[in-house]
Amino acid sequence: MANIINLGILDYVMVSLMLLVSAGTGIVFRFTGNRQKTMDEYLMGEKSSPRFLVVMSISVTITSAILMVGVPAEVYRYGSQYSVVGIAVGIGMVMSSYIFLPVYFQCNVTSIYEFLEIRFGKLTRYTVSALFILQMLLYMSSILYGPVLALSAVTNLSTKVIIVVCGFVCTFYCFLGGLKAILWTDAFQGISMFLCIIVICITGITEVGGIGEVIRRGEVGNRIQFFNMTTDLTTRYTFWNVFFRGLSLGVGVYGTNQIEVQRALSMSSCKNAQSALRWSAIPVAALFLTCNLFGVILYSVFYLCDPLQADSGLTKYDQLVPYFIVSRLHNIPGLTGLCFAGIFSGSLSSISSALNSLSTVTVVDFLKPFFPNRFTESKLVLVAKGLSLFYGTLCILLCFIISKAQSILQVVLILLSVVEGPTTAIFLIGVLTRKASDKCVMLGLIIGFAVSSWIGFGSLLSGHRHPILPLESIGCSNNSEIISYAVNTTLECSNLEKCPILQQDNYSSEIFVLYKLSFLWIPTFGCILTILLVFAFHLITGWNKNAIPSDSKCLSPIVRYWMKTESLDKKRGIPLEEKS
Repeated sequence: MANIINLGILDYVMVSLMLLVSAGTGIVFRFTGNRQKTMDEYLMGEKSSPRFLVVMSISVTITSAILMVGVPAEVYRYGSQYSVVGIAVGIGMVMSSYIFLPVYFQCNVTSIYEFLEIRFGKLTRYTVSALFILQMLLYMSSILYGPVLALSAVTNLSTKVIIVVCGFVCTFYCFLGGLKAILWTDAFQGISMFLCIIVICITGITEVGGIGEVIRRGEVGNRIQFFNMTTDLTTRYTFWNVFFRGLSLGVGVYGTNQIEVQRALSMSSCKNAQSALRWSAIPVAALFLTCNLFGVILYSVFYLCDPLQADSGLTKYDQLVPYFIVSRLHNIPGLTGLCFAGIFSGSLSSISSALNSLSTVTVVDFLKPFFPNRFTESKLVLVAKGLSLFYGTLCILLCFIISKAQSILQVVLILLSVVEGPTTAIFLIGVLTRKASDKCVMLGLIIGFAVSSWIGFGSLLSGHRHPILPLESIGCSNNSEIISYAVNTTLECSNLEKCPILQQDNYSSEIFVLYKLSFLWIPTFGCILTILLVFAFHLITGWNKNAIPSDSKCLSPIVRYWMKTESLDKKRGIPLEEKS
């Protein structure tokens, strides 16, 4: 690879220190406290987790290295419209704190899929649990690829070595320390992530000449976008698909996904858990917005010389962030390593949380129900630890396959979306209505998941590429070595406003129309389709008009408040239309 700048000794020290601190935390919690003798301690932190640690863990679990590496690359190519997701996801998280968390505490569950059995039946519980395991295995593998991509882009280190080392360290402290170790390492890794993004933002703004110049260049290149109100469903980023994607992420991931909800359930009370989730919305939104800002900064830095059109040695736009870090910070000892430690931290926090949740779901939703009297408490802990090792190893193996993808962000969002949409629909029906039985839900879930997967993976494998915004190469020092996929039509560009428009357009009329659908619509589409299907089956078959009583613990307090208000209005003789 051309133009490789080797990391210095201090840089490797910074990355190694982050890995050692993470591994050391697992060792500390293995030999302190009750030493993970019970499932409650190993998987749930004895339900006494401090609020600050839970807030930090919730904030960094999903917002991983993919956010730090993938989002700036997307903004660099497609504009800042994606930043709206930061606001929308915060709104969704607040909604989840009121809609879902009280129900989980009312039902006293360890795995949120236990709620599905209470509400619908065993078949729904086992199916959704299995989908979660499949989803998280693929998700972890793509997350692990983030730091691998970062280092492989700018060093001579073997990608295989990086994958194995990162995967092993993460599996090691998750295996030894359980949820307590994960919460503490998440807090440490979250600070590393914020330090990284702050450093690179300041560096980029300084190089360009101030935030004003960043905005000017971004506006000229059409990178600053917030209100693209087009209703074209095939446009990659619009206000509508980004807003609804953020909302579905806040509700679907932070309200109906074990990996996030488990952190909230590790607290002593529902009130504390709700508070932690709401406070988490602030750092989550901040990370999304800051990463989007850095995407605009990246464009302003490379506005006349796209690195992939020059002889920079890059092969994917997902390598832009690590390329910027090395090319701009390598003269300051240790600073490059600090930033790479932040990227590594993002991946490790997500993978460790996923490993813990996978162990929880496998033990609670499968082993204990199928073998109720076979395992003692101590044996269950050993099994949970063994599962952490198993899933960690599987994650490492799958990472080699995920590394072939062209866009990390798109792959990750599709892997989340195809399960997220239908699953969110089932939980919403469960906590907000008294309708639908196990059979209705299962039919809707299976069809909704199948259609979402068909569209999601079909679009990924179809080869369809959305046209990117203008990219220029006239400012590169050696134009004779520009990569041939983009053609420069002018020989000079002294005025930025007059620069030629260059864009990659792989549009093909032969591709099936649903495969051209923006991948951001997939979870919303899957959720709406599943809800419609469930209620259609309910109406057609007449199964269980009211599956649960009005005082069921499965109903959200929001529904109970609405039912109570409606009941009072009826007693007072107030018509519904008069009330509204």
